[in-house]
Amino acid sequence: MKILVFGEILWDVFPGKYEIGGAPLNFGAHLAKLGAEVSVVSAVGNDDLGLESLRMVRDFGIDDRFIKIVEKPTGVCNVSVDEQGNPTYDLVRDVAYDNITVDEEVFNSRYDAFYMGTLARRSKVSSETFRKLVEKCKYDEVFCDINIRQDFYTKEIVEESLVHSTIIKISQEEAFVFNETGLLEYSNLEELSIKLAKDFDIKLVLITLGEKGAFLYSAKENAFFKSIPAPVKVVSTVGAGDSFSAAFLYNYLNGKDLQACLDKAVQLSSFVVTRLGAVPEFDPSNYQVR
Repeated sequence: MKILVFGEILWDVFPGKYEIGGAPLNFGAHLAKLGAEVSVVSAVGNDDLGLESLRMVRDFGIDDRFIKIVEKPTGVCNVSVDEQGNPTYDLVRDVAYDNITVDEEVFNSRYDAFYMGTLARRSKVSSETFRKLVEKCKYDEVFCDINIRQDFYTKEIVEESLVHSTIIKISQEEAFVFNETGLLEYSNLEELSIKLAKDFDIKLVLITLGEKGAFLYSAKENAFFKSIPAPVKVVSTVGAGDSFSAAFLYNYLNGKDLQACLDKAVQLSSFVVTRLGAVPEFDPSNYQVR
C-alpha cells in the first residue's frame, strides 16, 4: 500500500515541551505504524528543528525523499490545551511549509491514495505544488482532511479540495465552513454529508464527533454508519483526528467492511486522546481489521 501525503511539517510548542506535528505528518506517521508505505511531500528549514524533523520522519518509517530543506524557518505552532484537553493553535506565518516544491520523480509512481489538508495551501508556492500533485500523479483515492486552522482557508481552497476528493473527513466543529463560505447550506450533519457526496461526487464523508465517536456516509450505499467509543480520560486531543483518518484509510484500502473500518478508526483516536503527543506508541495489530 503506497500513500503520498502533502502538507505541513511543523512543531507543536506546548508549555515547556516541543512535539513534532502537522496533520499530514501525524497522519503519515500513524499510517506507517499501521504498515503502509508512506511518502511525504513537504519542506523544513535549514535549522535545528528542520534537521530533527527529518530524523523523526525517518524514525516514523516515512520516506523523506520529497521533503525539501529551504531557507525559511521550520514551521511552528504554539499550542495551548484547556481543561477538557481541547487544543488552541497559534500558527506562525512565512515558514518552510509555505514554500513546498516538488521534483518530477514524484510523478513516476502510482499511489493507492493521496492525502491533503488545507493549511499548507495558504501560500501561493505550496498551492501550485498541490495542484501539480493532484493533477499529474495517479491515485486510486484522494483523501482530504478539511482541517480548518485559524483563518488560513478560503472558499476557493475548500471548494478545490472537495472537487478533487473521493473521501473527505471533517470534524463537527469544522462543519461551519460550508455555510460560512456559501458552498453549501444545511440544517444538520447528515444533510451536509449527503449534499457533499452528491454535489462533489464524493464516495465517503467522514464526520468526527469528539467523545461521541464518528459517523460515515457512503454515497454508493446511500447509508450511514456510526461508531461510539467507550469513555476514556482525555489528556489531549492533538493528533486524534489524524489517527482516525489513518486507521480508517488503511483498513478501507485493504478492502475491509465500512463499519469495521470506522470502528477501528474510532478506537485508535480514542487511544490517542489518552496520551500527550500526536503519535504515541501503539500495537498496530489492535487497529487492523482482521
